[in-house]
Amino acid sequence: MSGRYQVELRIGKQEDGLWRVEVPDFHGVWVDAPTLNQALAEIQEVIAMAVDDYSEQGWELPSSVAILEAEPTRAVLPVIAAEHPFERVAPRGTGRKHSA
Repeated sequence: MSGRYQVELRIGKQEDGLWRVEVPDFHGVWVDAPTLNQALAEIQEVIAMAVDDYSEQGWELPSSVAILEAEPTRAVLPVIAAEHPFERVAPRGTGRKHSA
């Protein structure tokens, strides 16, 4: 087994402003976090723990969790630009900075 998995996620923003990321077919596998970046990082650890638990119990993985036999070829990922503030530096010689 490769130890790598392809997992279907459900991502949404809740009324309280937190991002929720969950694995639809994995009962109880979800995280809430203030940023999407943090939620996506945390869900990976929760999924790893759930996969380990399923393996230890001898249970079959849910259909939305598949063993990844080869490198992934495609992913769809939402990017929330406001959660990644950065400062754009003007080309040399202009002396100006731009914030995004």
